[in-house]
Amino acid sequence: MTTPSSSPGLRGRTLRSFLLLGAQKVVSVGVTAAGGIALARLLTPEMFGLYAILIFVITLGVRFSELGLGAALIQRRDLDLATGLSAAFTATFGLALVLGAAIMAAAPLIARWPGVSSEVAMPVRWLALLVVLSSLRMPAMVLLERRLAYLPLAIAETADTVTFNVVAIAAALAGAGLWSFVLGALAARTANLAVLWSATRWRPTFRWSRHELVPVLRFGMLFQASVLIAVAGDAVVPTFVTAMSGVAAVGYLNWAATLALLPLQVVSIAGRVLFPALSSLQAEPQRFAEATARALNRVTTVLYPAAALLLAGADPVVRLIFGEAWVPAVPAVRCFCLSAIIGGTSTIFVHALYGLGRPDLVFRLNLANAALLWVSTLVLVPWIGFVGFAVASASLACAGVSFTAWNLRRLIPLHVLAAVRVPLAASAGSAAVLAAFAGFWIHDLPSLVVGAAVSAGAYVVFAGLIGGAAWRVEFMRDWRTVLQG
Repeated sequence: MTTPSSSPGLRGRTLRSFLLLGAQKVVSVGVTAAGGIALARLLTPEMFGLYAILIFVITLGVRFSELGLGAALIQRRDLDLATGLSAAFTATFGLALVLGAAIMAAAPLIARWPGVSSEVAMPVRWLALLVVLSSLRMPAMVLLERRLAYLPLAIAETADTVTFNVVAIAAALAGAGLWSFVLGALAARTANLAVLWSATRWRPTFRWSRHELVPVLRFGMLFQASVLIAVAGDAVVPTFVTAMSGVAAVGYLNWAATLALLPLQVVSIAGRVLFPALSSLQAEPQRFAEATARALNRVTTVLYPAAALLLAGADPVVRLIFGEAWVPAVPAVRCFCLSAIIGGTSTIFVHALYGLGRPDLVFRLNLANAALLWVSTLVLVPWIGFVGFAVASASLACAGVSFTAWNLRRLIPLHVLAAVRVPLAASAGSAAVLAAFAGFWIHDLPSLVVGAAVSAGAYVVFAGLIGGAAWRVEFMRDWRTVLQG
């Protein structure tokens, strides 16, 4: 089988994949933003809070069922997919059935959680179907990502986003309340699956082989343990924050994170492309380091200004676009913007560590982060309210980026500051421009749009001046590489 490393033009195919997924994310972010505005005006913070609690339970089931097998199949270069994929699918699907049934059975217990109403029992049972549906995505995603074939994936995710928002908004207009989210989620996952399975010729075959599973489980279990520990850290919101501050506080936090972490979509795109691409370079440290540094620079060129401008303009953005009902979430939005800037950088390093086959380092990071997040939240929330969770998240992001950068530099000759210098300085300058506008001029939607446009233009000017001719030439070379494909 041809791997990315043995195919010509790895850099070009990686860049084209990144741009393809980037275009998809632009559409998805636009649809999500519009849908979020509509749902924020149709539903209450309490409804957002209840859905955040329920989807946390479902996410936990999905993560447990995955076993990290999809990531392990992508990372390994010497795997025979013809037999290994069937065995991995059998294990994932069987566990998903068990966990989905367990969540359905546990629905009455979830409905009795402090602050949660009894009406959530039936929505939980229906949402449990997402655990099983998610397991059906794994084989198609593995086959497509190993080939860096991202067009079907982009179409599937666009269908997912559009379907969720269209169905949820229609249901909310009909007065469905919490069921708006449930119906949207189920319809979206069904649309996603339909696209993925139509794009691959592989069909489910059940096969059990311990010999085929053991090699991928070694990587997969550590990979998935890291994911589950991160989920366990986030569990402090639906548990402790709900008990201390109520369901509305969870709604504010979930909504603020959804808004502020939108710039992280670019990191998600990069990670999906980088993981298989960097895995093919794991035996070449110098090329691996160069590819990681280039990816870090390109990702932060988009991530930093988006998050910094939202941080600077959080108050007028929330007041003028989403309404006064969401103003209490503004401090949390700002904290999550910092988390996006710092944590997004760390996430690129995490994907590089996975590409090097070092999930053990990521596991240690997530274990420490989850423990400290719980401790920090238990201290800060009683003191400053639900915003304490957002403050804790931003603080721990600083420790996380230090840990990942230090470990990565021990393994490859990576120059971090050189990669982020231009986007970091230019973003700080453009955010200062928008903060000045917000302080004395922005008072309605037209002035907000003009202020944001001028600030974004200032970022382009600052980046060109700080980066100089060499930086601009490098960008043009990447574009030529893409177009030549």
